[in-house]
Amino acid sequence: MPASVGTSNRRTGAAWSDSCSRSAGESTASTSTRWTRWARHGPRSRTSTPTISPFWKPRDEPGDTAMSEPDFESRQALHEFLDVIRNAEQTFLDPEKELDHQGHVDGYQHLFHLMQITVDFYLHNDPLRPRLVRLTDGTRKLYGDNVDSVYYFSQVRGDQEYVIRGRHFGSCYLSFCLYGGDPNGELADRVTLNVNHRDIAFEDDGAFEIRLTPDPQGPNEFRIDPDSVSLFTREYFLDRASSKESILSIENASPQPPALPLDDAELARRIRSMAMFFMCTTWIAPLPVHLPFNEFCDPWEFDPEQGGWGTVDNIYCFCRFRLQENEYLKVRFRSPEACYWGLQTWNYLMQSMNYEDFPVCVNKQTAVPEPDGSYVVYLSHREAPKNWISTAGYNEGVLFARWLLAEELPETPEVELGGW
Repeated sequence: MPASVGTSNRRTGAAWSDSCSRSAGESTASTSTRWTRWARHGPRSRTSTPTISPFWKPRDEPGDTAMSEPDFESRQALHEFLDVIRNAEQTFLDPEKELDHQGHVDGYQHLFHLMQITVDFYLHNDPLRPRLVRLTDGTRKLYGDNVDSVYYFSQVRGDQEYVIRGRHFGSCYLSFCLYGGDPNGELADRVTLNVNHRDIAFEDDGAFEIRLTPDPQGPNEFRIDPDSVSLFTREYFLDRASSKESILSIENASPQPPALPLDDAELARRIRSMAMFFMCTTWIAPLPVHLPFNEFCDPWEFDPEQGGWGTVDNIYCFCRFRLQENEYLKVRFRSPEACYWGLQTWNYLMQSMNYEDFPVCVNKQTAVPEPDGSYVVYLSHREAPKNWISTAGYNEGVLFARWLLAEELPETPEVELGGW
């Protein structure tokens, strides 16, 4: 996934992203009913009288309808979405989440990051006229973003053909992943296609063209399943600062007429998709923290049927940390041969920490190995002599590890809590 990940039932009891999954055999309510019920704990309070603009004044004449509420479906959808936003704080203020004070503050900030991305993904994106929307950057973060990576998103439809063109400049990993499910903003049900750089035929200058089609016929053509609803691109770099990002574009293979203004029904549909996406994201972030501090869980491979927006090319592993100013976490591990591996910090909302001002990640290229080929990484407030990951001002958070295209499952990293 972008790095939206879920652990299997063997690891944490339920996939993080299962909250928004559904199947025909489940006895749950419909998706629209489900999120509406969640959002509406009671009538919205009216604590103040709105100020009426002097350019629009009500009239008191009998029969006048100036004050009547307009009958727009999009208006109703907007109020439903506002209810979802209004109640979203309960997902991180819940005492069972066990977040510290900073975690609660991050929860509120995360809502604003999520609002931005929600609008880009589901208001200004059309599967008939697709465009690649950047998921994260230094000021908006979501779904466990990796600081060595760039992600793009587009809506798609399984009955369409898409052409993706680009030029690759030598990053260590590039992929295009299709996800299936309902086209209503829910988290994906499954991975329907995963194509990485090993599957693509490139020109000598790195140029390429791939086609996503219901009927693939030749090289660089790949099947799009009928239930495909979204596309994520991923690109990983071993030296992000000095690397050049691939040039990418997507278009519908069938020319579309000029887009007309959205009508009421279509705008309402998009707003409800935004509300669903927003709500599902707040269900999985903050991630479950009922795990011991300063101890890694076992690594696991992403299951294409588990739901969410992970990638089948990744192996994941993480540790919940808590450190005082004079403490450090010493992490020792061996890595199998892999296209990429990296350790980095997240806050509890699955957002990368401040990588512009602090070293919050080490990877396959930047880490200095031990004489025996193993690696020792230090997580601490103070600078360590080598392979240092800064807490970036956090006393608690998540240390997350991932391996891309690893030849085997890594062993669980060993952790030692020490003091300076």
